[in-house]
Amino acid sequence: MKKDNFYNDISLFRFSIIAPIINNTHGFDSISKYLVFIASINHSFNNKEYKFSTSCIKRWYLDYLKYGIVALQSNNRKDKNTSRKLSDDAILRIINLREQFPKITGTKIYQMLCKENLISQNAVSLDTVLRFLRNNNLKASQTCNVERRAFEMEHINDCWQADTSSGPYIVINNKKVRTHLIMFIDDKSRLITGFDFFLNDNAINMQSVFKKAIQTYGKPKMLYVDNGGPYDNKQLSLICASLGIQLVHTKPYSPEAKAKIERVFRTIKDGWMRCSNWNDFNSIEDIKNSFGNYLHENYNNKVHSITKKTPNDNWHEGALSVTRLDETIIENTFLHRVIRKVRLDRTIKLGDCFYEVPYKYVSKKIEIRYFPLDLKEIYIFENEEKVAICYKVDKIANSKSKRTDNIDYSKVINDETDVIEMEGK
Repeated sequence: MKKDNFYNDISLFRFSIIAPIINNTHGFDSISKYLVFIASINHSFNNKEYKFSTSCIKRWYLDYLKYGIVALQSNNRKDKNTSRKLSDDAILRIINLREQFPKITGTKIYQMLCKENLISQNAVSLDTVLRFLRNNNLKASQTCNVERRAFEMEHINDCWQADTSSGPYIVINNKKVRTHLIMFIDDKSRLITGFDFFLNDNAINMQSVFKKAIQTYGKPKMLYVDNGGPYDNKQLSLICASLGIQLVHTKPYSPEAKAKIERVFRTIKDGWMRCSNWNDFNSIEDIKNSFGNYLHENYNNKVHSITKKTPNDNWHEGALSVTRLDETIIENTFLHRVIRKVRLDRTIKLGDCFYEVPYKYVSKKIEIRYFPLDLKEIYIFENEEKVAICYKVDKIANSKSKRTDNIDYSKVINDETDVIEMEGK
């Protein structure tokens, strides 16, 4: 397993500490108070206890804002020679201004940074500061001094809950099989943001539903799940850390901790599952179509007894604050990741297959990403960028290809002079 540990456990551990700051879910009046608190307690990592200073945690936070999860892998900067428009001092000043004046505008922040000589108008534009505020949930409309508690979220996409429920048995190809419903709901609106039925409850299927949900409804700040295999695995941790999503697991054996989604499952069973004739269903697609119609007519567009609004209307009322992600970022992030060392014959092994990689990577360790359900091609990534596509090795084709660094010995053998000279030596 160590060879797959490209994004080492320390990077995910560090992200778990700063995630509440990134998503504004720390529950304190200010980031400074949270830093003081988090620095005062012990943190368990690899069966050892550690404490970290506020400056150390602040550094992780700033590094993540600028460079993403890759910056938490080690203490060495990955791109220290890259120019930075906003200095660390400017970023800290922005955060402090937002905490001190929750309603201050982005334009006023920009003017104050210029006045204090933390940035130059010639080097940093107003759009740069506004973009930083928007990308890091620091806009005035998103800032709130109210202490937040789990399951009492103030905005849509503050938290999604996800879980799996056993679905109905159906007959496929004369065989009775159990189906599984994987579902995501938005905590604020109760909208079902993603669902799908499968014959297997596993991590790959869960991530496929999660991916579609983000593509449709944007990125949540927090994902609240249980400790089952599909929800507690390295790949999901990497996905959430890369997208800046705080991944929170319930305590073991505490189904009541996910009360909202459990209640939705009960509603679904009472209103749909227990009043359908499953002998009429012969495929997963039949179930999806039936359940999709039920959601549209009897759940997402029906007034909720608690919120007094339909989940669909409730969600769309706050849709302007949703964080949308570029499709390429989503696709690249949901690829599975491993680390492999390239063999001398320019190949790597993934599963039972060998793939050919460019010659320059021979004897080097590289990051590989791939679709687990489609291994026709895999991808080499460097610093979160796709740099090459690799295909399965075709040994027959390779046997016919010319090697540029090989010597053609037939010319030596057929040259009589060369043969005499060789024999004379």
